[in-house]
Amino acid sequence: MKKLLTALRYPGRFIVVGKDAHAGVLIYGATGRSPSSLARRFVEQGDGIYMAGVDATVRIQGNPDLLEYPAVKFFGNGAVAANGNHIDLIDSLGVLGGALETLSLSLGEKVTYEPDEYKTPRITGCVLETAEELDGALHLVRSDFPNNEPKRNYWRVPIKDGEGAYIATYTGEDVRPTPPFSTDPIQVAIHFGSAEKAAHEVYSYLAPKGDEPDYRVGVVAVYKKKNAEPSVAILNKIKP
Repeated sequence: MKKLLTALRYPGRFIVVGKDAHAGVLIYGATGRSPSSLARRFVEQGDGIYMAGVDATVRIQGNPDLLEYPAVKFFGNGAVAANGNHIDLIDSLGVLGGALETLSLSLGEKVTYEPDEYKTPRITGCVLETAEELDGALHLVRSDFPNNEPKRNYWRVPIKDGEGAYIATYTGEDVRPTPPFSTDPIQVAIHFGSAEKAAHEVYSYLAPKGDEPDYRVGVVAVYKKKNAEPSVAILNKIKP
């Protein structure tokens, strides 16, 4: 994962689903360029983790409907991460089947890309326990150029120790308009050993080089072993 993320200047938001240290792994990272995107942090609240503004910048200069949302939701048998309020369409895990079925049947055709100037994709990731094993899936919906119809993709993620799958909102180039992520998930290695180390390492991979501006907002890492409470770590650029 280090080789991938250190080569990306601006991935936008990204999700990694996989397995490490015998635990299902869900990592959600956020970067931003505008003042309103950067004026945010992850906050634990109730049964989840929210992307929240740190001051009035989001409300005055940005679109709160797109910039503030539940980023991670926890259930007794797993967790879901997403870059928008479409996460609220998922109200249970495993009832509809495995991780892929949970995402595809919960989100269906109800979710489209964001109504911003870049038609930012909406992304979702899920890790859940089944009777036999851990299961994972990813979802992305983007604009299908040039007709701008929503193009929806769902992927089952094989849960194998030390392996993960990565998707993002953007390709990683710091250009405008910003190209959307449009490939299958990228396979990455996961060898952190804990949620705490995963959050710190992934955050460090996103560090600017030289005099480049710092686009980091924060990283959330969730490690979920079967029949155990999840281990959660959060690292924000802006501290409480």
